Amino acid sequence: MKRTSSEPATSVAPAKKPSTLNNIDGFIADSIPPHHYHLGEYNYVMVSDFEDVINVHIRKFRTDENGRIFPTKKMVLVFDL
Repeated sequence: MKRTSSEPATSVAPAKKPSTLNNIDGFIADSIPPHHYHLGEYNYVMVSDFEDVINVHIRKFRTDENGRIFPTKKMVLVFDL
């Protein structure tokens, strides 16, 4: 049985919170952001903690025509360490 809501039903989906890992403006090799570690070629490791949980992202990056480095969708996420 569904609960009834006093709120009117709308078809608009709530806005998603942007990811800080995917929503960066890129960087250059001389200014790697904090918690990013270069593994060689276009591979980087990013380490973050949230609510006492350490997350490790191993991600492939790409370079645009201006030399800025951006993340790709190719990644491995290790969490709950």
